[in-house]
Amino acid sequence: MMLEKAREFAQDNSGQVINEAVISVPGYFGQAERLAMLKAAEIVGIKVLQLINSYTSAALNYGLFHIKSFNEISPMFMMFYDMGAYGTQVSVVSYQLVKSKDRRAREIQPQLTILGVGYERNLGGLEIQLRLRDYLATKFNDLKFTPNDVTKNPQSMAKLFKEAGRLKIILSANTEHFAQIEGLIDQKDMYIKVTREELEQLCKDLFDKVTLPALKALEASGLTIEHIEQVMLVGAGTRVPRIQDVLVKDLKSGHLLGRSLNTDDAAALGAAYKAAELRNGFKVNTFITKDATMFPIELKFNREKKYESEPIKQVRRILFSYMKPYPQRKIVTFINHKLDFDFTVGYAELNHLDENEIRCLGSLSLDHIKLKGVQNAYSKYEDEENTDPNKINLHFIMDASGILVLENVEFSIGKSVINDQAEESTLLNILNSIANLFKVRDKFNENKLSVQNTLKNSSGSKLPAVRQTIEVDHEYLFALPTDDDDLQNVIIKLKKLRLKDLLQLQKEKALHSLLTLIVEVREKLSQPEYIHSATDAETRSILEKLSEISNWLGYDGLNAEAEELEFKYKNFRKIIQPVWDRTFEHIERPQRLEALSNTLKKSNTFLKKIKNKTLEDSPITQSEIDKLEKLILETTIWRDKQVEEQERLPKYVHPVLSISTIETKHSNIRQKMKYLMTTFINWKIKNKKNQFNVKDDLQYYVDAHKEL
Repeated sequence: MMLEKAREFAQDNSGQVINEAVISVPGYFGQAERLAMLKAAEIVGIKVLQLINSYTSAALNYGLFHIKSFNEISPMFMMFYDMGAYGTQVSVVSYQLVKSKDRRAREIQPQLTILGVGYERNLGGLEIQLRLRDYLATKFNDLKFTPNDVTKNPQSMAKLFKEAGRLKIILSANTEHFAQIEGLIDQKDMYIKVTREELEQLCKDLFDKVTLPALKALEASGLTIEHIEQVMLVGAGTRVPRIQDVLVKDLKSGHLLGRSLNTDDAAALGAAYKAAELRNGFKVNTFITKDATMFPIELKFNREKKYESEPIKQVRRILFSYMKPYPQRKIVTFINHKLDFDFTVGYAELNHLDENEIRCLGSLSLDHIKLKGVQNAYSKYEDEENTDPNKINLHFIMDASGILVLENVEFSIGKSVINDQAEESTLLNILNSIANLFKVRDKFNENKLSVQNTLKNSSGSKLPAVRQTIEVDHEYLFALPTDDDDLQNVIIKLKKLRLKDLLQLQKEKALHSLLTLIVEVREKLSQPEYIHSATDAETRSILEKLSEISNWLGYDGLNAEAEELEFKYKNFRKIIQPVWDRTFEHIERPQRLEALSNTLKKSNTFLKKIKNKTLEDSPITQSEIDKLEKLILETTIWRDKQVEEQERLPKYVHPVLSISTIETKHSNIRQKMKYLMTTFINWKIKNKKNQFNVKDDLQYYVDAHKEL
């Protein structure tokens, strides 16, 4: 659901359908979490181009704007300190310009490499906010405003959580502030003063752990703080002043903390660039990213016994060691295996992690793999002579998403070739000696050529190795695999949840509309304009309906369905709408009448100017002048008569002078005036008569035309 909501936000902002994405994940996600993320994306219909670690994505975003600072000789080292809501991740990154591996075009490309990573899963802004929430709850309970415990009321605790988030942000810029909530519980308000010092005391143990991830990252990279160019802050949690002070003090870095990155969007922006790089529809410069293996992975298998009495010996081989860069391929070769066998893949020694972190990884065994067909493949060549020992090649890859994949397993066997070069050399020496003794050089040359051809044909050439793909039976040990039926069930469940969310959204909108209407009615019925526009019967009816709906909402309304809420809203709106319409007419009528009067004045002025001109000085005919004069006169008489009638009527009676009628009359005279003025202006410009007065005369008509 989170991925679907994220896609919904992205589609609303971009105005396009999104089916592909690069997803940023925490660096401490293991194989299980990464595969689960891919499966979740598949369920909602998103094609994942790549999973990218959040610190790698932030480092990519930084590198895009500092390429000119990189060179081919010496790398530039940066530290990225990322404190988010849930955890903290610190990475040490090197930036350098490297030559591309494409032999056709040896371009110079920027590259970032993750050298070291440290993290704390539970060190983040959320923990600070939760502690501040609990502190406010304790302080409120101590005031004894109500016998009820605020911590037992989920709605009140949600209000406190929201206020704690606001207070945390404000205390980052101020030394003290008041936490205030109206109607926290039992109609009691909260108003408590909190200082930054109190907040720092609440989170003292958290602030003591701020530097630990940075030190772990430095240790993993093999660098010291003196090598670091700058410590760049990422994540909203780094805005807390105390955290910045601890970093400067404990790291003892002579550089100021870097604040040039957008702390909220750095990871998203880096992932967006990577998505553009991976998609063919965008043309961007390549920026190579080399991530690092957080959790080393090894392969375990039992050595093949030569004798029945020989004890079983387990062998371990490291596939990808700690901080090994990826994406990378690895080939593991088993020599002279004649039978089908199996092996397991799992995490190797995790000495760099504490016990709690190892538990968070879950199962340390990842995959159990059985190879089928080795014995059958070997039996085809078992009786042949001059064969090399067979090989079983396992092709592993740690892809760009940090996921271990066994691409394929291959059986290969080759034939040995007998080397006859020594025999050829000895025989040629003997023939040379004989030829020298008997002086038959020509004869010898013919024999020499014959022998060489014979030896060459007898030695032959080395045969290529025979290769055959081996069937693999793959079993995940950290979770049960999801088959097609299970996947379809999940998709159906997701559709039901989506429908449930849609119904809930409709209900919330309907409830919000009804509550807004109630507030609107209460407010407007206290204003004289609305009171005077309603009869006594209408006022009583509205107040009765208002009381009825308010009581219904208090008892059953919050649990009602969207259809019932919408029915209540439409029914109530139908009752109040006539009063609202009459009030709107009374409020807007003076402005519309004033606009009509202004247009009539301008029309009369225009009419006088036209009448003062002869037919030779104007393109407007006498018939058109008469029509305009008649329209002005009729409109003026209509206006005066209607205004007089309307003023005699009480406000609660339906008006005889409506805004729509005024607008129609206004539009008619305005259109007639625009037509005549446009005709006159075009004629004046074309003929250019009466040059002495044409400028001033023309300007008047142009200005009048604009005002219309």
